[in-house]
Amino acid sequence: MSKRPMRKLVVAIGLVLATSACSTSLSEPYDPFTSVAQLRGYVCGRSMVGSAVVIGRGLALTAAHNMAGSDGGVTATFEDGVERPVTLVGIDTQRDLALLSVPTLEGIASDRLFANGWGAHSSLQRIYPITLANPEPGEAGRMIRLRAQAERAEVPYTDAELVTALGRDMYDRESNVRRINVRVRAAAGAGYSGGPVLNSNNEMTGLVYATARLEDVTYANATAEIRVFLRSVNPTTVAASSRCP
Repeated sequence: MSKRPMRKLVVAIGLVLATSACSTSLSEPYDPFTSVAQLRGYVCGRSMVGSAVVIGRGLALTAAHNMAGSDGGVTATFEDGVERPVTLVGIDTQRDLALLSVPTLEGIASDRLFANGWGAHSSLQRIYPITLANPEPGEAGRMIRLRAQAERAEVPYTDAELVTALGRDMYDRESNVRRINVRVRAAAGAGYSGGPVLNSNNEMTGLVYATARLEDVTYANATAEIRVFLRSVNPTTVAASSRCP
């Protein structure tokens, strides 16, 4: 993720419910790292490393600039180490959001989890769709991602702010979309783009898309923007990847 802002149909009801369900009913503590994948691919003439978050049955959310200009070949790798091909099913270049289909993640059971049964973690590892929550001004939390070899990484933050404004789109053009951003006082480095901003309850309040040029500040699309985007997408179709940013 660079040091600058990087910047259709109705989603199934099951997806909306999965992203808003409460995780406290689970019989075991929820680990948000099980919801996060590392994205890798060769996009727009360069190697891309980003993040994605599972939000429903066979679906993951990421930043649009991770996928724009891609022509297949992008993979998602969770902690089990298995590279899974992804397909772009929705993209919003104004909000810098993209929805991915990950076919091998389709087996989410009714209790919002499924045992993956792959790799060294075997049935001990479970992958959950992340829970969305509305951000609260002043809250603290962390941003998380997976590095190579499924190494966990996180950046803590304090004093989250909500900023509603017209900004610039993924192509650095003036945008006519007034959107809600979560701005946190911490710098997420390369690879966090498309990853979650978590509150103290391990709920996702935003999706990282940019860091500021000259200060330790990270910007994320608030969950209100994520919900608007999800309502505009048909997850059963294949979307054009748009042009390179």
